[in-house]
Amino acid sequence: MKRAKRILGMLLCLTMLLSLVACVSDPVQTDEPSETEQQSDVSGTDVELLNVGSIYQFDVESPYCELLKYLSYDGFMYSNLVRYGADNEVVPCLCERFEIAEDGTSVTFYFQEGIKWHDGQPLTMEDIEFSLNLWLDVLKPSVALRYMESVEVLDDTSIRVNMQSSCAYVFLRHMIMSSSGCVIYPKHIWENVEDLKSFTGREAMIGCGPYVYDSYDDEAKIAYFNRYEDYHEGVPTIKRIAFHLYESPESLVMAFKNGEIDCMFQYAAGLSGNYVPAIQELDYLNVGEEVNLGGPILEFNFQDALMSDLDMRNAVYYALDYELLAATDGGEYCVPGTKGVISPGNIGYADDLPTNQQNTEEANRILDEAGYVDITGDGLRENKDGSAMRIMVTPASSASKGVLYQRLAQVVVQNLQDVGLDAYLDEDVSNSDAWQARWRGNKDFQIAITSCSQGVAIIDTVNQGLVEKAGSDGALTWNGTNNNPEYVELFSRIIDSKNPEEYADAAYDSQHYLADQMVAISLGVESMFYPYNIEDFTDWSFRSGNGAFSYDTWFTLKNK
Repeated sequence: MKRAKRILGMLLCLTMLLSLVACVSDPVQTDEPSETEQQSDVSGTDVELLNVGSIYQFDVESPYCELLKYLSYDGFMYSNLVRYGADNEVVPCLCERFEIAEDGTSVTFYFQEGIKWHDGQPLTMEDIEFSLNLWLDVLKPSVALRYMESVEVLDDTSIRVNMQSSCAYVFLRHMIMSSSGCVIYPKHIWENVEDLKSFTGREAMIGCGPYVYDSYDDEAKIAYFNRYEDYHEGVPTIKRIAFHLYESPESLVMAFKNGEIDCMFQYAAGLSGNYVPAIQELDYLNVGEEVNLGGPILEFNFQDALMSDLDMRNAVYYALDYELLAATDGGEYCVPGTKGVISPGNIGYADDLPTNQQNTEEANRILDEAGYVDITGDGLRENKDGSAMRIMVTPASSASKGVLYQRLAQVVVQNLQDVGLDAYLDEDVSNSDAWQARWRGNKDFQIAITSCSQGVAIIDTVNQGLVEKAGSDGALTWNGTNNNPEYVELFSRIIDSKNPEEYADAAYDSQHYLADQMVAISLGVESMFYPYNIEDFTDWSFRSGNGAFSYDTWFTLKNK
């Protein structure tokens, strides 16, 4: 593999030299070593080209394309004010440091001087103010971000964000996880843009992160980025990154087997354990295992008449074969979750809740006593009023996990049928738009198979996806279906946590509520895998949620 890369490197150098000859009339004098000298010993030198595989798509030159949306979490081309550090703590990214007010009602960001946009223009506090107000007035990507009240420019290197409540701590967490809504935009480019998400092209690709957009090969499905030499935190050690874009995890695995890529980028959703046998014998790779802090879940629709019944939800809970679901999710690398939905390792994890375990006898008992019995003698239970009962199981449509959700849904359907419930698979969600319309748009599902995303905001994002109202006044809404006042109040406690301690307490109580009221069910705690090339490269920085392709790796990776 090294031999192939050396040949490629020589070809790239030759191409660059020919380009230079075409641009100037006089020979170019250089003190750089010859190609032969360069290739004689590359150990410990900066990486010329890193090939990264991903199933995120680059369909348009915009911060809203799928690939850049997830890369922005780490401040790749566009920068967030903060990012994930080791152990998923919140650390500065674009800012130099930040301070949370003691009462949690504001956070102040401080910046170093001399930061420049990729077009050479200086970054100013007006850029920060402009971007923050975009989130507040237009983008509104997250409940916590919607609690922003005002933005104050303090001086040339500092800015304060004031909150409507004491949610500054959670605000910081959500800044990272709110897709592309939290990147900082250059005001001199974006201030006259009327429709943000339709603005595309080279100007839309100007950021201030460590990498600069170069080009996209639509035929080969490869997006190229070069390191930004004037990046304010130092020059990355990876000179050029090529994102090879694939349509499925299967094609990504095949790319590893063919030696086409060096690592993968798939935020919080590495390869399932089911793919490990196909890659574990590849000598040039370290498989790169980590425990998923999120994972697949079953979600109930509280606005559905049948699923609003706690007895029915409890019966579904006991009917499920958690060993089979875990094996379906990640083979031998996945185990049943706990009744509190959240995986071990998360802040405030409730270790006093039981591990999920099938008990069909208990499921049948609950259904019988609740009045869901087989009246007609056909082996299927009817509703309490004697009418026919049907239960639709809707799997999420997802590029990375769509096939998995389908398989999990099929297991759930069979488990429910085994206790006399006429369950069936929803086959009308073949694409993302159809899924979103059913799940969060019309809310016409009964049981959904989806997932809670990994990341520093796991507790609050899980609850955001399940609760309908984010505040007692109802002014701020989320897209869940449970509007129980107790749940709304619990979620408000999470959002208004002033520090990690308060957050952990609220997270603990949240898990007990999820367990008691059976709001959702964990379908497995899985290990994820992020393979990376250890034959050609050294000094990878492996980090939870990103694997080996992380912010730290961009500044540490060297040729081996």
